[in-house]
Amino acid sequence: MPISQNIYKSTVRIESDTPDGGSVGTGFWFLFPIHENSVVPLLVTNKHVVRNAKQTRIRLNVSSESDSSLRFFDVNIEQGESAFLMHPDASVDICVFVAAPLFSQMEAQGINPNLFFFSERNLRSDQFITPIEEVHMTGYPNGLWDMVNNRPITRRGITASSVLEDWQGRPEFLIDMACFGGSSGSPVYILNSGMYQVEDGIAAGERFILLGLLYAGPTVNVNGNIEIINVPTATSAVVKTTLGMNLGMVIKAEKLIDFKPLLGL
Repeated sequence: MPISQNIYKSTVRIESDTPDGGSVGTGFWFLFPIHENSVVPLLVTNKHVVRNAKQTRIRLNVSSESDSSLRFFDVNIEQGESAFLMHPDASVDICVFVAAPLFSQMEAQGINPNLFFFSERNLRSDQFITPIEEVHMTGYPNGLWDMVNNRPITRRGITASSVLEDWQGRPEFLIDMACFGGSSGSPVYILNSGMYQVEDGIAAGERFILLGLLYAGPTVNVNGNIEIINVPTATSAVVKTTLGMNLGMVIKAEKLIDFKPLLGL
């Protein structure tokens, strides 16, 4: 089945209980292949999505041979923030939840997760990319999602800075897309179906590259100064004193490789 028909299964809506109330963000599924029949499955998000979380909740789409009416499986991560493995660089806003024990538990109960996983194979590597590319982002802007089907929102934009370079010397790039609260942790990717550009011309088929995950966006404050702020996660109403610039800052997906030594890979 084409990736375009499965990509909407790649994310979960992350709800957290914090001392300040509640927060909502996005996480996506990712795996490191070990060998042909073994992988390490991870849930990837931003550190600030789960920061100070006392507990965290996600809902998975599932099926069960013994219960045809079962559609969802609710997971309560009681450890909250401490259940997530933080990127070793404090300036890199990525953390992961090791999901293998969760999936083993589900398998023991005869429950099959209906998910799509990004993979290490989908990283940029040496694939041909131009400075300006059409990109997609899947997540939960302002916490919005299809509650009945437990599905996210996918939107489209373009790269606003070149993925081939590090924005301001950091492993990041900008996208031209409105980035609302709840979008933190959303995967940003290239997905071309049909004809697409390659180094020596045009190719046919499907091109799929995980570029990174959203974490922040530049805003203009009341004094006219540009500030970089994390995409908000708080679910409570706030007084808006800044204006968004419809730009998002994305951490390059290659930073996920830094977790391999921490995972013993």
